[in-house]
Amino acid sequence: MTNSSFEQRWRQRFTQRGSQCDDDAAIAGWTPTGLASRVRQFQSLWQQARPEGTRWLDIGCGAGTYTRLLQAEGRSPIGLDYSAPSLHKARQRSPASIDWLAADVHHLPFADGEFDGVLCFGVMQALADSRPALAEMHRVLRPGGEIWVDALNARTWPTVLQERRRVRAGKAPHLRYEATDSLQAAARAAGLQPLACYWLPLVPGRLHGLQGPAESRWARALWQASPWIAERLCHSFILRTRKGQM
Repeated sequence: MTNSSFEQRWRQRFTQRGSQCDDDAAIAGWTPTGLASRVRQFQSLWQQARPEGTRWLDIGCGAGTYTRLLQAEGRSPIGLDYSAPSLHKARQRSPASIDWLAADVHHLPFADGEFDGVLCFGVMQALADSRPALAEMHRVLRPGGEIWVDALNARTWPTVLQERRRVRAGKAPHLRYEATDSLQAAARAAGLQPLACYWLPLVPGRLHGLQGPAESRWARALWQASPWIAERLCHSFILRTRKGQM
């Protein structure tokens, strides 16, 4: 399998989901409870951090879940995705004031330094390499602006076991998983300063009763105080970074 075939396969899948699915979660490839959990955790972290700036770019916006959240709190976001069917549904269910654009993260059709901030969720796992995408996001970000990017955690126990089974079965990787240190190194190489790593626990559906405790204040304190525990138990993470001042 080549890098291009991996990315092309995911491009086809996301385009197909945009055409065949209607709800935000299915278009993004999540279960309804999984997306709801991720949105809750994002909103909590976002309200604590309160990044500056009004002009934000939401890369891999899908049906516009996070784009609408940014717009609702007074930001001026643009939703960007390479799936035109997903963007069509995002436009139908969103305020007319939000702009939507079909484009690829590797070739963003914007000038240098055009945005105060960038969200990029649900994208890295469908790319062969994070570095080119981070470099392009850095380019369109103004000095002092922030990028929030998520990734699937390569070191959580369920993922480690699952990937070992795939290797033994001779199967190609289904998704790309990433360790926090490798994504931070890629961000630094792109000229970004890591500010924080936020762990996102997501329990299996059959254990849904544990999702609330996993998102609680005491659990978040545990993840931040003991990252070695978090990286074994948390499904994914958000890396918050900043572009240095010129």
